[in-house]
Amino acid sequence: MGRPPTPNQGGFIVRAAVWVELGKPNIEIQEVTPLPLRDHEVVVRVEASNVSVSDYFPLTNDPETVGQPVPQILGHCGTGVVIEIGPKVERLAVGDKVVVTSTPECGECHFCINNKPEFCAEMAWMGPNTYKDANGVEMAGNAYVGAFAEHMIVPDIQATKVVTDLPFDQLAMVALPIATGVGAALRIAPITPGADVVVLGAGSVGISYIQAAKMVGAGKIVAVDPLPHRRELALKFGATHVVDPTAGDPVAAVQEITGNKGGMLAGAGGDFVFEAAADARAIEQAWDMCRSGGHIVLCSVTDQMMTAKVTFTALPFAVQGKTIHACQGGGISQRRDIPWLVGMIERGQLDVAGMIDAHYPLADISQAMDDMMARSVLAPILMPQS
Repeated sequence: MGRPPTPNQGGFIVRAAVWVELGKPNIEIQEVTPLPLRDHEVVVRVEASNVSVSDYFPLTNDPETVGQPVPQILGHCGTGVVIEIGPKVERLAVGDKVVVTSTPECGECHFCINNKPEFCAEMAWMGPNTYKDANGVEMAGNAYVGAFAEHMIVPDIQATKVVTDLPFDQLAMVALPIATGVGAALRIAPITPGADVVVLGAGSVGISYIQAAKMVGAGKIVAVDPLPHRRELALKFGATHVVDPTAGDPVAAVQEITGNKGGMLAGAGGDFVFEAAADARAIEQAWDMCRSGGHIVLCSVTDQMMTAKVTFTALPFAVQGKTIHACQGGGISQRRDIPWLVGMIERGQLDVAGMIDAHYPLADISQAMDDMMARSVLAPILMPQS
């Protein structure tokens, strides 16, 4: 828990997971002190946060290219309770239970007023400095969040109030992977009943795609993953077929399962192909696994996140009529869709509890990241108050 104020520091002390060395995943648990709140900032007691590959990959990429300084408090989404509000905060109150995302929704910029809040102009790799360490060095939270801590200081436009009795570990799954996977499958490229769906990567986002496809009544749901236990999970959560990409040509396997609808272009493949494999090769394969007129949603961050290149053959790219979508934030409006997603979990339409397979105290954040990168856990949840 955050410690009571001490006379010499003038504010409560917060334990936080601080990234301390550029280009390396060196993380220290430090005691930091909040800076005075700015307009529209709130303090949230962090009850749970999801740990994902997008939290890890910036740590090992070129820091100048990524644009993320150190020290910084890690964690780009989480959930908890508002314990203090800054000046001009009107949407939230002390005691509100909130889901915090890395994507703001200001409601006023070009993107928000054109129904594309996932690209809100207020979004940033890093926010302003919100804490200082024992030596007076100031630091910010990743994505203006910093959820790998006992408390986080966030702008009110990145926090959505939820009224629910769901446990916090399940709420931590809403911003990621549920919003990303379910949002992409129902908002960005809405799956139609009976359509064939292909999912590359059966991690937590991939499983979210699969659950959404099953929920809307998709036809064949094909999961592609090299790990046997992930393929088993895919079947458990709704996949009708699985493919091991290391056992042969995964594109040919998917085309055989989905069947050829005919025509001189690309009759075989999925009508909807969702990529969540964290591998640049999977992006190219996603194109080949999609039939003409279909939709491809690219979601994952690759380990070479700023340098990986993908190529497509020009003629098929021009004539096959496939639509490629980005998957920033699952395409959701957080104010509209986070309560909607919470409701689906409450009604049992989405099995989030079954996805969570590991909880970690704040001190074990490095272990949580190691387990996540080893793919030994599906949905690691950090519990900073434990």
